[in-house]
Amino acid sequence: MDENRPPVGDTVRSAFASELFLPLGKVTGDTPLTELAGLDSVKLLRVVAALEMQYAITLDDEQLYDLGTVEDVAVLVEKALETSAVSGG
Repeated sequence: MDENRPPVGDTVRSAFASELFLPLGKVTGDTPLTELAGLDSVKLLRVVAALEMQYAITLDDEQLYDLGTVEDVAVLVEKALETSAVSGG
């Protein structure tokens, strides 16, 4: 893992806050996705696309339907990063 890179959770929180024009303090790891003001399927996919570009990973769209919180998204990104590192991607 790149020591200069911010923690994945912070980046995910920032991505949601930026996409939804929310103060970063309003987006915590425990925040349910259903409680993020203005979040819809299109905006969720935009957040995911931004994270995929930032981390050079691919997230399984099917898994997005099982996510409940912002932290769940961060965990999914971390797993994709681990898979990418193992496969040499």
